[in-house]
Parts: sequence; structure tokens; C-alpha cells
Amino acid sequence: MENGLESYLRFLEGEKSAFKTIVTLYWDSMLLFTNGYVHNLSDAEDIAQEALIKLSVRRPRLAHENQLKAYLFKICRNLAMNYLKKQKRHLEQELTENIEDELQKIEERMELKDSALALHHALQKLKLEYREILYLRYFEQLSIPECAKIMKCSERQATATAFQARQALRKILEKEGYSIENI
Repeated sequence: MENGLESYLRFLEGEKSAFKTIVTLYWDSMLLFTNGYVHNLSDAEDIAQEALIKLSVRRPRLAHENQLKAYLFKICRNLAMNYLKKQKRHLEQELTENIEDELQKIEERMELKDSALALHHALQKLKLEYREILYLRYFEQLSIPECAKIMKCSERQATATAFQARQALRKILEKEGYSIENI
């Protein structure tokens, strides 16, 4: 059986079919070696294939059989390490993006809780009928006529009370550093 160096020398002289012999001789061991790094047969095949392409393009001068094998394995190792670095960067970037998204969601929830707490404190400072109309109108989403029935007043009086309650709430919130748009 022909060795890899003889096939490689024939390939360098222009015999393209000699490269098939090199592939046959080294493919399985290159694949096994590379898969030990990347732990994915498909990726290992791509890397081994790229190593053979680099051999055919660069065409280094090699003196004996072991140099050819060492050259191929060195290329496989370097390509596998580059692949792993790229994968690591990709995973780190993905993880960073996920963490940033999660932090943003937490901040938004905290802002909502902070706003809800500020609103609750501000509502507690209002007089009873203002709290009542705002609660019925905005938390229970009742109409002005429904609020008027519950509060036992006219619709006109319920409308005026709701307006006055909103104004009073706005003043309290602004005094505490909140704008009504944030609540």
C-alpha cells in the first residue's frame, strides 16, 4: 500500500487523483481527532475538510511521512480551536444579550412596582370621596353613571369629583417627583 508522502509528492507534481489517496489514508483519523475537540461529527467533518483544502492550496514542502500527518493534525487542531473560540464568543454574546434583556424586564417591573407604590401612597393622601371615585373609575373601570349610582350622587357631581380628584392626585404626585405620565 502506498504511503501518504508518496501520494502527496505525486499530487505536487500535478496528479490530482493522488489527493484522493491522501484523503483515504488520513480522513478517519483526522475526523476522530477533530471530533475530540468539537464533540460534533458534522463540525468535525467540516474542519477536517477545511484542513485538506489548506493542504492542497498551501502545498508545503514535506520531507517524510510523519511531517504530512503532523501538518494535517496541526491544521485540524488550529481550526478546531478557532471554531471553539468562535462558539464561545457566540455563546457569551448570546448569554450577555439574554442577561441584558432579563435585567431590563426586571427594571421595568421594579419601575412599575415603584410607580404603583407611589400611586398607592398618593391615593391614601386624598380625601375619601376622591379615593372612591378614582378607584371606581380607573381600577374597577366603571362609567361615570355607574360611579354616580354607587356614590349616591348625580352624574354631574361624579364628573366634577373625578376631575377634582385627578387634579389633587396630580399635585401630590408632582410634589413627590413623579409626573402623571409615568404613573
